[in-house]
Amino acid sequence: MKKWFVSYVVKPQGQEHKTLHAFIEGDDVEEELTAYIYGIKELMKLETEEITVLSVSLV
Repeated sequence: MKKWFVSYVVKPQGQEHKTLHAFIEGDDVEEELTAYIYGIKELMKLETEEITVLSVSLV
Protein backbone atom coordinates (compact mmCIF):
# COMPACT_ATOMS: atom_id res chain seq x y z
CA MET A 1 0.00 0.00 0.00
CA LYS A 2 1.29 3.45 -0.91
CA LYS A 3 1.22 6.52 1.34
CA TRP A 4 0.50 9.98 -0.09
CA PHE A 5 1.01 13.46 1.39
CA VAL A 6 -1.73 15.88 0.34
CA SER A 7 -1.83 19.67 0.68
CA TYR A 8 -5.13 21.43 0.11
CA VAL A 9 -6.88 24.73 0.74
CA VAL A 10 -10.30 25.06 2.33
CA LYS A 11 -12.06 28.38 1.64
CA PRO A 12 -15.59 28.42 3.10
CA GLN A 13 -17.68 31.22 1.66
CA GLY A 14 -17.18 34.44 3.62
CA GLN A 15 -14.25 33.08 5.67
CA GLU A 16 -10.47 33.10 5.53
CA HIS A 17 -8.79 30.27 3.64
CA LYS A 18 -6.91 27.56 5.52
CA THR A 19 -4.11 25.44 4.08
CA LEU A 20 -4.28 21.90 5.44
CA HIS A 21 -2.25 18.74 5.02
CA ALA A 22 -2.98 15.04 5.35
CA PHE A 23 -1.57 11.59 4.71
CA ILE A 24 -3.75 9.17 2.79
CA GLU A 25 -3.03 5.53 2.03
CA GLY A 26 -3.95 3.39 -0.95
CA ASP A 27 -2.74 2.08 -4.26
CA ASP A 28 -5.08 4.23 -6.37
CA VAL A 29 -4.37 7.82 -5.33
CA GLU A 30 -7.21 9.26 -7.39
CA GLU A 31 -9.77 7.00 -5.72
CA GLU A 32 -8.39 7.59 -2.22
CA LEU A 33 -8.09 11.36 -2.73
CA THR A 34 -11.67 11.58 -4.00
CA ALA A 35 -12.93 9.69 -0.94
CA TYR A 36 -10.86 11.85 1.41
CA ILE A 37 -12.00 15.16 -0.14
CA TYR A 38 -15.62 13.97 -0.13
CA GLY A 39 -15.28 13.15 3.59
CA ILE A 40 -13.85 16.62 4.34
CA LYS A 41 -16.64 18.21 2.29
CA GLU A 42 -19.31 16.36 4.26
CA LEU A 43 -17.64 16.91 7.65
CA MET A 44 -17.20 20.66 7.14
CA LYS A 45 -20.44 21.11 5.15
CA LEU A 46 -18.57 22.63 2.20
CA GLU A 47 -19.27 22.89 -1.50
CA THR A 48 -16.82 21.15 -3.84
CA GLU A 49 -15.44 24.45 -5.16
CA GLU A 50 -14.48 25.46 -1.60
CA ILE A 51 -11.73 22.80 -1.53
CA THR A 52 -8.67 23.06 -3.77
CA VAL A 53 -5.97 20.38 -3.87
CA LEU A 54 -2.53 22.00 -4.08
CA SER A 55 -0.25 18.97 -4.26
CA VAL A 56 -0.09 15.21 -3.89
CA SER A 57 3.26 13.50 -3.26
CA LEU A 58 4.20 9.87 -2.77
CA VAL A 59 6.10 9.39 0.51
